[in-house]
Amino acid sequence: MEPDANPTERVDERDTMFARMARSPRTSAYDDFYERRPELREADDRLRSLPVLCQPGGRHYDPAISPQADAYFDAIGDIRPEPGRVLRAVAAIEEARENTDAWDGTAALKGLAHSLGAVAAGCAAVDPAFVYTHKGRLDEDYGRPVTLDHPSALVFLVEMAYDAMRRAPEAPVIRESARQYYRAAVIGKTIAAVLHQLGYAAKPHYDAHYDVILPPLAVRAGLGELGRNNLLVADRYGSRVRIGAVTTDFPLTRDAPVSLGVREFCRVCRKCADNCPPRALSDGEPVQVRGVCKWPTRVEQCYGYWRHMGTDCGICMAGCPFSHRDTWFHGAVRRTLRRMPWLARLAVLGDDLVYGRHWPAR
Repeated sequence: MEPDANPTERVDERDTMFARMARSPRTSAYDDFYERRPELREADDRLRSLPVLCQPGGRHYDPAISPQADAYFDAIGDIRPEPGRVLRAVAAIEEARENTDAWDGTAALKGLAHSLGAVAAGCAAVDPAFVYTHKGRLDEDYGRPVTLDHPSALVFLVEMAYDAMRRAPEAPVIRESARQYYRAAVIGKTIAAVLHQLGYAAKPHYDAHYDVILPPLAVRAGLGELGRNNLLVADRYGSRVRIGAVTTDFPLTRDAPVSLGVREFCRVCRKCADNCPPRALSDGEPVQVRGVCKWPTRVEQCYGYWRHMGTDCGICMAGCPFSHRDTWFHGAVRRTLRRMPWLARLAVLGDDLVYGRHWPAR
């Protein structure tokens, strides 16, 4: 089975875990969804009965930290790009375009993403298979068919702080998640505003406002590979990243997918699966899921653990050996695995020796 096989069907956002948990009883969206998917009602209602993330009742609820995470998430929808920053970026791009013989618009947009806080950026074609069929996250656009005719996407990554992630599954992890989702939304909305000023169509994709599935798009944009934890594993940062994107008709030069040795490493490592408290990650071989060869996740078990903890856990992100600090030593190991992926078993043994096989209990 090839890891880069094309999906055979699109996904309805209404069927995703976050969308299911966004449904409230006695609403039209709730009634519609469970008329369509009655087999999910009982299990979903049980999950809804658990403590809400960042609210009192979860094991790792922290009265000082958890409300900060909630505040970030609540503020994402209200982000407005800073007008001065947008105008300065537009002026710089127009000046460079007029005065530079070999002006590179793709490099200019990537540079803008980096200046706004992204740690990596790449470009890819918008595969229709990655576009949701219908909206499902928010009640106000529940069930709306998704139409996205932008040919290309600028995809970027923001880093989640190493020290915060080492606290997984405690409250600092969800605060860091929220902080980086917020950062990604600022970057995406700012770039989209700049593109609008330049006369192009553009749409940012950020937390709770996605028309496209971002991990496979990031893979196509050369930003990493999909790991056993079903998350993007990026060069230098591993799974300690959040993804944002802007789809557009701006003429972008597309990047090629990369091989970091992740698939071979994940086959023998299994550290994320072994340390997953609810055993939500596969410890076997990849399987075909909608035409793509990947390791599946038991999303109900994963999300149920989040609700018990009051955080978004993060153990599989922080515990991934690719997620270590970006030091010269870890960089050398990553480069070696990229060139010689057959050394994965030796690298796993070394990582176990230095960092231990098991995530520290707290």
